[in-house]
Amino acid sequence: MDYPTFDIPYKEAYTSVIEFKTTINEKMKGREQRYPVWTYPKRTFTLKFDKNKTGRQKLEDFFIEVMGRSGKFYFVWETSKGGNGKKYLCNFDADSFEQSLKDFGFSECELDIVTIDDSQIEQVEQLDFYYNAECNFTIEFYTIVDKIFTARNERKSWWDSPKRSWTLTFEKNAKVRKQLENFFIAKRGKFRSFKWVWKKELGGDGKTYNVRFDTDSLKSQIDTFGFGKLELKIKEVFPNENPMSEVEKDEIIPRKLLKIELKGGSIYILDNETLETLRYNGEDYIGAPLSFGEITKDDSTSVSKLNLQLSNVGLAISGIIGQRGDVITNAPAILTLVFLDLNTNTLIPDIKQVLYAGRCNNLKLDYENATMDIETTLGGYEIMAPAMKYRTTCQVRRFKDCRCGYTGEETSCDRTFERCKELDNHANFRGFPQMYNELVIKV
Repeated sequence: MDYPTFDIPYKEAYTSVIEFKTTINEKMKGREQRYPVWTYPKRTFTLKFDKNKTGRQKLEDFFIEVMGRSGKFYFVWETSKGGNGKKYLCNFDADSFEQSLKDFGFSECELDIVTIDDSQIEQVEQLDFYYNAECNFTIEFYTIVDKIFTARNERKSWWDSPKRSWTLTFEKNAKVRKQLENFFIAKRGKFRSFKWVWKKELGGDGKTYNVRFDTDSLKSQIDTFGFGKLELKIKEVFPNENPMSEVEKDEIIPRKLLKIELKGGSIYILDNETLETLRYNGEDYIGAPLSFGEITKDDSTSVSKLNLQLSNVGLAISGIIGQRGDVITNAPAILTLVFLDLNTNTLIPDIKQVLYAGRCNNLKLDYENATMDIETTLGGYEIMAPAMKYRTTCQVRRFKDCRCGYTGEETSCDRTFERCKELDNHANFRGFPQMYNELVIKV
């Protein structure tokens, strides 16, 4: 699609925010298990404008054009204003455009534009940039206390030693600010830990600490010639007892892939990723919204099911239904866990795990979401393996299920071989008609 390019001049003073998404689970004795939800960061530019009536009209026209079409446009981050010169595919972060009007039709306003920053990162070895000597320093313990205050008031220290944290302020030119941003991106926000020296000349103790960023968001206030002011909080972390496990944790992360197999073109979803695509088994999985609940069991039918929710904002699922009919219901689906090497953004070969597999059912659509259940193919059974009995009648418990195989219009069956022949389904009969109905042994 041919997108317009944002070419309207903006003020030299603006804001750039780099944002990651990390899940942190605290383990015993203060150790952490960190999981990066996004591979690439989201970047938000807050651009400021001061326009006369003509410039204001041009800005309004561009906003209306973009929002009335695809909602996307190209934006070049100017190197003269501290940028990297890269062309980003962006969208506005809000549906409304608010202006403060002055005399003679002048206006002051701001616009937030959002993009995924997949730029090549210049590797930065250490966080050794000069920062202001003044900083906030905290020593923290974690204590478990009785929820109700009593005379006994039990308390237990959960950590053997304290964690320290520092809030550092940087005021940098464009070159060093970019290095600092690259370092933050390379560590993926909170995800990766690194070594940091608290320098004595800046009020420290000269010791080296194992730390991570305590935020997934880096906000830069950028001014004339690309100079920027940044504030970062770093927090001490307890290293893993096994150094190799710490390395593997930082470099290899799990990812979930959903495949719904359809005739005429299947659906391939990469779970909530900022990666555009990830290739697996010769197919390109697309990074898109995907959520799912716990595996549940329907007591009325004894069917195990997993509820899924996909995005239908672009009407992709509705389009499939509109063109091909309801080909999703009863289609095979599989949710697979794979492992991604963060250094190359490629999958680790021969390592995978099938999390859930079944067939699609209970499809529901609206303008935002498509929800469905993935049900096990052994629908109707209370146990995973059949309890076989040698008898003349059919073993199948439910008429018309996957083992029965009958797809006609009849609604009942007495499980006899004669009835199965009447329905022309005797090839699927699951009994032993040659056996005696009753055998009496006289002694």
